[in-house]
Amino acid sequence: MDLPRFTPTPIPRERRRKRCLHVTLTDREGTPIEVMVRNVSSHGLSAAAAGAPPACNEVVRATMDDGRELWGLVRWVKGNLFGVEFDIRAT
Repeated sequence: MDLPRFTPTPIPRERRRKRCLHVTLTDREGTPIEVMVRNVSSHGLSAAAAGAPPACNEVVRATMDDGRELWGLVRWVKGNLFGVEFDIRAT
């Protein structure tokens, strides 16, 4: 039996910058969610919630240090950790 000769090339991801930022995300109802950002890229962020994390597929808003507001969608949740994909069309 021949082994496959095709080896898929991994899709390179943008390098993430490890940050220790304290930001307040806002959920759909405008309620603040206290978080510590673990890493961030132009496409999203990974964070740890101080309390309950937002639900998967929930829309959130983050205000960055420079005053920009970024909207995103929670893509995964594991315990108090979660990841947000930014809507880069809005930036």
